[in-house]
Amino acid sequence: MTKKGAVICFTENGSRIARKVKECLCQYGYAATLARKYTGASDSIQESLSDWTGREFVKQDALIFIGAAGIAVRAIAPYVKTKTEDPAVLVIDEQGIYCIPILSGHLGGANELAEIISDKLLAIPVITTATDLNGKWAADVFAAKNSLKIQDMKKAKAISARLLSGESISVYIDRSCGEIQGKPPEGVQLWSEERDEGKPEPDVAVGVFKNPAWKETLYLIPRAVVLGIGCRKGKEGEKIERQIQRVLENGGIFLESVCKVSSIDLKKDETGIIELCKKYGWEFETFSAEVLGSAEGEFLSSGFVKKITGVDNICERSAVCASEGGHIIAAKQAEDGVTIAAAERRWGVRFE
Repeated sequence: MTKKGAVICFTENGSRIARKVKECLCQYGYAATLARKYTGASDSIQESLSDWTGREFVKQDALIFIGAAGIAVRAIAPYVKTKTEDPAVLVIDEQGIYCIPILSGHLGGANELAEIISDKLLAIPVITTATDLNGKWAADVFAAKNSLKIQDMKKAKAISARLLSGESISVYIDRSCGEIQGKPPEGVQLWSEERDEGKPEPDVAVGVFKNPAWKETLYLIPRAVVLGIGCRKGKEGEKIERQIQRVLENGGIFLESVCKVSSIDLKKDETGIIELCKKYGWEFETFSAEVLGSAEGEFLSSGFVKKITGVDNICERSAVCASEGGHIIAAKQAEDGVTIAAAERRWGVRFE
């Protein structure tokens, strides 16, 4: 998905810097817009800065103010929510000397964006986050760069605090589908699942499954689970959702790990499934009976389903097809006219 960014300036000098910043964003893959707000600009926006900021704050992945830091701080203050929701916000002086990330430095990518823009402008990036200043690994940066969902931000902060104090932390990565690239930095040790039961739990776990015995572990969750769904025509979205939650809970699978829903093409217009996918932001992919029938693996077969649809199993086969070579992690479970299965596709993480 293409990222979006908005740049705003307040003087003619600032406008020259803003144009360069917009070009940089576009080169980096952003869909970028530029707004001017000052007397003399023929296209100056007429709305208040507060109204402009409020609208763009929820639309954009990055907001960049060319001007005084105080202007930006006052503009964004009413709209700031949480680290996991807020966009990256940066301030650049109108001479293009300093580039300062002031919000979402890690999860929103403001620190990385500051480095990129500074390179373009020959400016000085002013990074103030402690883990960056001290050259320490940060769970939120690792999560953002590897597209992982942070289950608990308080635990993530605690991990950073421990590293800053000089402690080492252990990281468990589920290698059944996960691949590891790069070398863990100083202070980070890979945790082996072959450890004795008496050994402590890992500090960080990366994977789609939760371990009920790990009470203090911070989970970083890849979006790697594909749900296969079969249902009666007209089945309500709420009932499908309840069955999904039941299957995931039974399998110890994080809801946050789901990235896609799949089914047979006969269900491509099924309202309940479509509404559910919109609610969670899941992609919905369907396959013909012929394609489903060619899926490799062992599946629970139903003569009745084959008679109606032309294939003996919809949920498991569609999950495998949509996961592009993944494997079943939750076999077919049926209740109240809904069948659900889950497959995990290949994913990986990289240490830098």
